[in-house]
Amino acid sequence: MKTIWLIIGLLTFGSHATASSTATPINYQFTVTDARQHLGQVQITFPQVGTKTLLVQLPVWRSGRYEILNLSKHISQLTAEDAHGQAIEWDKTDKNSWKLWLKHPGAVTIKYQVYANMLRHRVAHIDDTHAFLDASGVFMFAPSLRDQPLTVQMHVPDGWVSRSGMATHGDAHTFYAHNYDQLVDSPIESGHHQFKAFTVGEQNYEIVIWGEGNHDIDDLQQQVTRLHHAGAALWGDFPYQRYVYMYHVGDGLRGATEHVNSTIIQQDRFNFQPRDKYLRVLATTAHEFVHTWNVKAYRPAGIAPYDYSQENYSDLFWMAEGITSYYDDLLLLRAGISEPKEYLKKLAEDVHKHLNNPGRSLESVAATSFDTWLKEDGQHNHNASVSIYLEGAMAAWHLDHEIRRLTDNTYGMDELQKRLYQQHRNIDQGYDKNDVLGLLQDITGTDMSAHWQRFIEGTEAIDFDALLAFYGLQRLVDEEDQASQGAWLGATFDTSHDQPRIKTVDRDSPAWQAGLTAGDTLLSINGIQVTSANLEQHLAHLQTEQPHEIHYFTAGRLQHQSIRPIQAPHPPFSIQAVDRPSRQQRAHFKAWTGHELADLAD
Repeated sequence: MKTIWLIIGLLTFGSHATASSTATPINYQFTVTDARQHLGQVQITFPQVGTKTLLVQLPVWRSGRYEILNLSKHISQLTAEDAHGQAIEWDKTDKNSWKLWLKHPGAVTIKYQVYANMLRHRVAHIDDTHAFLDASGVFMFAPSLRDQPLTVQMHVPDGWVSRSGMATHGDAHTFYAHNYDQLVDSPIESGHHQFKAFTVGEQNYEIVIWGEGNHDIDDLQQQVTRLHHAGAALWGDFPYQRYVYMYHVGDGLRGATEHVNSTIIQQDRFNFQPRDKYLRVLATTAHEFVHTWNVKAYRPAGIAPYDYSQENYSDLFWMAEGITSYYDDLLLLRAGISEPKEYLKKLAEDVHKHLNNPGRSLESVAATSFDTWLKEDGQHNHNASVSIYLEGAMAAWHLDHEIRRLTDNTYGMDELQKRLYQQHRNIDQGYDKNDVLGLLQDITGTDMSAHWQRFIEGTEAIDFDALLAFYGLQRLVDEEDQASQGAWLGATFDTSHDQPRIKTVDRDSPAWQAGLTAGDTLLSINGIQVTSANLEQHLAHLQTEQPHEIHYFTAGRLQHQSIRPIQAPHPPFSIQAVDRPSRQQRAHFKAWTGHELADLAD
């Protein structure tokens, strides 16, 4: 019998096959070794490797952030050994890959140190209060064993509690995942935190809050419960049984990332009050909640299956992020969390930002989707490209309107999302442009290819006045408010320093024509010193169409120039109901928002 097993083992070892039927899960162990220095150790045991070599890798990007982060830069002191404790030789073959040379089949264990100080990127962070781990920046994987089940054991200080979207396995600090993809989509938060568990309908929810701030976990429970009902009304059912809201609360924290049945949301500690700030927190919460369907349950082709070693290209990233951005504020309104006036105020701000983006006439949302991995320079992006979030949301709103117009308000964007969920749920290859156009034709009875070419793959401007009129709304510019805005230079400023520094300059604006550029430091206007504290007063007193003398530093050299401000080409405006909306306009508004147009008069 021993001879037979030896022969089988040797045959397996000599082939390219892997032990896909191995019953024993791959075991990951993470130990906090020096919390104050942000250090931890990872140990991974692959229980049965039957090949002569084993390739292990660490992702170069993480799910939910379309940017190459080169996460392996924080990995060091790698060692490998076999089941007998004998060292296994290895070579690093590229920036995120290590090849192990096995002498015989069996278990393989690798160990390495992780420097976990990437809280801003929501990748990994260790201090003396917690350890936050996104597997993409912490846990290597073997591509040949990517589909194998695994466990993760957390070795953390006494008194810490570990939470994750993964199920616990044996004890409260051990988790189980069906494969590496589930692990990489299930961040772990271990440490001291507030916690609340509750049930809504048939779904189980948990709220985990690390950090101190002005939040109210009971109120958060009420708001996410409302989001639950709004999500059910839109999609009909849920792609999860249990969902974990993780919040990091601290000075200057921002950003959020969606995961398959959880999210990590970072907020400044004082963003939970007053109401206008809290609504932004809840909009971010809604955004990640919507992603549970749009991206995690159905996603564009090119994103999935994830290739963790390189960029994943798609010209439909605007659907992943833009449609989600369109729904985050809208879902707050439908859920009864925000009021119609609050929603329209935010909508007006977004349209205003869009109109003041010079790049919207040069790059389409399809093109910016494909190039989203390249978006690094804020000045260039502002003038030459658009955002899959903001402009993607504008494209989504416009498409929603077109669907409603073509179907006499019978259907809208909701119907497209439902059908994507029904027909493309968890399909590895994702949906493509033709799939979307096919669904749109089924919904509207109209070939919408021309609309797609003009507004998705083209840069034709949206007629916002016609779009708003469909819902009985209009744009109104307050003359007094416009006058108080002062003259327009076409530049934005960073006022976090004593002297204002230029962040962006609009193409062909007065500031552009005067030669100002990002990074310049403004010193004086008309011989009067300018500071960050008095910048607004200076700008408010500038005369339009009149030359003004400015002094500034550019690349450390003093410069003098004349600048001629103009009236803002797109002044701020509010969105309000028209005086006498028709019955049809009122019906459109109700179907879109879930509220009566008359509510705006309250």
